[in-house]
Amino acid sequence: MNIEKYLQDLLKSQDLTKQQEIDLEKHKKEVTDYLRKEFGDDPIIKYAGSREKETMFSERYDLDIVCYFPSSDNRTLKEIRDDVAHHLEDKYQLTHKSSSERILDLKGSQAPVDFHIDVVPGRFIEGTTDVFLNVAYGDKQRMQTNLKTHINHIKDSGCVEIIRLVKLWAHRNNIKIKTFILELFVVKVLSEYREKGNLKKSFLKVLEEFKDKFTSIQLVDPANSKNIVSQLLSDPEKSSITNQADSTYKEINGSDDLAKWKEAFVDTETKTDSSNNSSTKSAYIVGSSFQPSRPWAI
Repeated sequence: MNIEKYLQDLLKSQDLTKQQEIDLEKHKKEVTDYLRKEFGDDPIIKYAGSREKETMFSERYDLDIVCYFPSSDNRTLKEIRDDVAHHLEDKYQLTHKSSSERILDLKGSQAPVDFHIDVVPGRFIEGTTDVFLNVAYGDKQRMQTNLKTHINHIKDSGCVEIIRLVKLWAHRNNIKIKTFILELFVVKVLSEYREKGNLKKSFLKVLEEFKDKFTSIQLVDPANSKNIVSQLLSDPEKSSITNQADSTYKEINGSDDLAKWKEAFVDTETKTDSSNNSSTKSAYIVGSSFQPSRPWAI
């Protein structure tokens, strides 16, 4: 098996099953119906995040839902967020994130063990499709952004499959990096790259850029140039990611050794017995043998 075919099969193994898709829709409907019961038809409630960007992979995923109220809502952003959180807390166990409320106590037959839903409250800005979000931490108390711009920026980049591959690499190597930062980085460093369709070459290119540029690169919210997304990571966090990318790059750059590539993706060899042969054969069960340890990438 050549490396490109291995990477293609690896990604294929990470497609969500039909049952996983059904479970996602069930969870979204459950939360949406509950919010509708509390707030009526005023807020726009819909999928966001990797589900809409098509960068989800089955081994580790969560669900993002936006709950955007009309611009005519006269509550402050904090009041909107507190109101949403208060109602969600009547039914769910929550963790408060920077700009979202994370629902933790969700169960799904096909969902990863740490599956959760992030509900992002916000308010539309009059005359636009932009929204203001309440920000709980940092210097700013609100942030202007645009969900549709984010989705289009990723989906139209030609980098969806390589993003999924890099996300899987980060997850399996316990690399802590926010998904949106990873997505923006991959799109930026491959923006002029002519071989995005080649997973092997693109992955090596991204690793090279990680090790050489990640600590100094500036990543900007495509919906608002005032939001410098790369500032959400500390210098030690950036250095840790750079070091891991450097280590992986040195191991697999210029190599067609399948074992080295499998090691890079923490994909060990599974032994199986053939009923037609008394000898033990070695079979690559792509992606099947990984057992993640915490903390997982966020």
